[in-house]
Amino acid sequence: MCSVLADRRDGLRCEVQAKVVSDWPNLLCDGRHSGGQLPQPWRAPRRSLWQASVEGSVRSAPILYDGLLYVSSLAGFLNAIDIHTGKVRWRFRTAAPIHSTPSLNSGKVLVTCDDGTLYAIDASSGTKTWDVRTGAEVWTSAIVSKDKIFFGDTSGHMQAVSSANGTLQWKRSLGGKIYSTACIVGQQVFVGCSDGKVYSMDAKSGDILWNTPTGDGIDSSPAVAKETLFVGSLDYFFYAFDTVNGAILWQHQAELGITSSPAVSGDLVVFGCKAGVLQALNVQTGKLIWAQRLGQAITAPPVISGSTVWIQSGITYALSLADGNILWRARLGNSLQSVPIVTEAGVYLASMEGDVYALA
Repeated sequence: MCSVLADRRDGLRCEVQAKVVSDWPNLLCDGRHSGGQLPQPWRAPRRSLWQASVEGSVRSAPILYDGLLYVSSLAGFLNAIDIHTGKVRWRFRTAAPIHSTPSLNSGKVLVTCDDGTLYAIDASSGTKTWDVRTGAEVWTSAIVSKDKIFFGDTSGHMQAVSSANGTLQWKRSLGGKIYSTACIVGQQVFVGCSDGKVYSMDAKSGDILWNTPTGDGIDSSPAVAKETLFVGSLDYFFYAFDTVNGAILWQHQAELGITSSPAVSGDLVVFGCKAGVLQALNVQTGKLIWAQRLGQAITAPPVISGSTVWIQSGITYALSLADGNILWRARLGNSLQSVPIVTEAGVYLASMEGDVYALA
């Protein structure tokens, strides 16, 4: 079972804030990847409710819908776990490893896998509704907006398919492999690419509206707030772009490359870098507000729940959003690439070893 470690200054008595959600349908909870919602008072976790294991390493984030936690693994399984008992309700086997975080759409779980197939799975029963083959590996998550599902692949194509049956709507070639999960705001699709560019595309037609280069590839998934797009690059810089024309508004240099996707709440944008430093910047100016060195490389996105930032970097941490001080931590396995789900009822996490935890 998990070992919960108290910070020496604050112990387990610290008051933090929880994200109150009934469902958590995709990476960082919403299409903007904002990672922040209204706060509610809540105490730090003190105990483990249950621990479950899935077959294969978990390199993606879980999602939550209607009392079920959906977890994918490199063994090619999509698992549905009951959040009350920790028991596996069903599991669906794909034909290849799954690196992507699942997403929800109208009672279906969408998951992409390394053989290039996008699956739509009935969320309640685990039966396949439809699938579509893309012809290249897909490591990005499928993101839904209205009647379309958007995702990129390693052949450098960004695609939109029908959310009803997977029929191709458009396919657009970009300048390199796509490991960045798209962010959708209104009729704009934003995505990073291994050619070092950030692209804005028309959601209806797939036409490229603008593209702006950085100094290296972009694996980080963008987030949007206040008509500003935020994303990190492997060139060591974190960027803010104007969503209308792609102009760089400001940039901030980190110690190493950035693959951690950002989360935004209020006037702060938070991200980690491979040097193991979690940072919070002012969204308007890019001014550094605080930085906390956590030790291990940070490749996972943070989650902002009210006044608290959660991040998995070997140890799972909860930090103060205001100043970056560590409020709580737990040793839960080598959870470098997953993202916690924080709800009123509990915190749900997955580790690279395939262990899934519920804390309260």
